[in-house]
Amino acid sequence: MPCPPRVSALILLAGLAGCGSNTGFGRPAVLARNEGEARMLQGRKPIWIKVDPQTLGSRTLTVGMEDMPPGDSIGVHKHLQEDEVVFVHRGDVEVTLGDSLLRATAGATVFIPRGTWIGFRVKGADTATIVFAFNVPGFEKCLRLLSAPVGTAFVSPPAQVVADARRDCHQVRRADEAH
Repeated sequence: MPCPPRVSALILLAGLAGCGSNTGFGRPAVLARNEGEARMLQGRKPIWIKVDPQTLGSRTLTVGMEDMPPGDSIGVHKHLQEDEVVFVHRGDVEVTLGDSLLRATAGATVFIPRGTWIGFRVKGADTATIVFAFNVPGFEKCLRLLSAPVGTAFVSPPAQVVADARRDCHQVRRADEAH
């Protein structure tokens, strides 16, 4: 069966597309902006998990997208076992990268080797949209724990559950390391 030009993630997940060869490395897909696993991070901002073992069957990548409203931030943290790339699709963000404070605007790419401190803060009056990619799946488990599917209520897990998940996801917050 020939592939349609664009197949929605739901059709791919249902296994109805019949596109490409599935050699166990994942399902090929083109995802529009709002496609993927749509969630609300901590009940307050939209994220999409686009590619990971659960969504498209990738064994080696996690890719997602996040809309960050003006003034929003991702606290300074580091990933202990994963390299990360963040592409600033829209907006203007201040980036803590290691010991440096830098600026990244639409079109910028930030490379974060494992073990490097990283944080983001939206500057200006526009929402920032970032696309993030990890070379190893795993962090998406933390994203799912700290979010809920769009249209459902987010219930914050107990602090110990969150701490355990961060450890399991190989993430350390700068504030936690100081203790």
